[in-house]
Amino acid sequence: MMKNCIAGLAAIGALAAGAMGHDEGDYGLVVIDGKIVTGIGDHDSGTISHIGERVFAAEMSKAFGSIYADEPGIFVQAGTFAPGTGIGFNILAALRVWDTVNQDFFTVSAVPMTIEFGPASVTTPASDSLVSGFNIMYGGGEFDEHWDFLLPSDVDLGIYLLEIQFAVTDPGIAASDAIWTVFNYGLDEDEHELAIEWVEKNLVPAPGSALALLGLGLMGRRRR
Repeated sequence: MMKNCIAGLAAIGALAAGAMGHDEGDYGLVVIDGKIVTGIGDHDSGTISHIGERVFAAEMSKAFGSIYADEPGIFVQAGTFAPGTGIGFNILAALRVWDTVNQDFFTVSAVPMTIEFGPASVTTPASDSLVSGFNIMYGGGEFDEHWDFLLPSDVDLGIYLLEIQFAVTDPGIAASDAIWTVFNYGLDEDEHELAIEWVEKNLVPAPGSALALLGLGLMGRRRR
């Protein structure tokens, strides 16, 4: 555990300039100063880069009778948590849908997103509130698991925004800050990129500041 913390601290300085990137990759989890911090996980190389990354991107497609994605996955390097620790999450807000006219995420989606892993599932709330997710047990080695992200099959083409935080059952490790995943279903990549950039500029706090958009403007408009 201590080795991972020291390595993570060293990585922060080296990767700070790139931490605002939005590479598609897994949620990479590290522990720094007793708190979960996210980065870009790559299970093929066994590495976590862009420590401090809080905006992720993914594509959805029609499969299994739903609109579906199984990315980002969750990647944890060996020894990050004690064996038997439950790796879980909380949903922090209602699902948002990208407004292609006003180019913002102020609109609450008319449909929820469901996150599944085997028999476990949880659905985004209709209005902003915390919803506890479920845990997957960590065995102590390298961890690479994938949730299923699901929307109803008749949902409109669009870009959807999910806000969560990671938490573990170890009481000595604090939950992560909020992270955002920007899911694209059927719109072009230029629009997806605009949506990602909006999240980076408007929702991710700049150093030394605290933005209040989620508590104020994002509650102001709901899709009919």
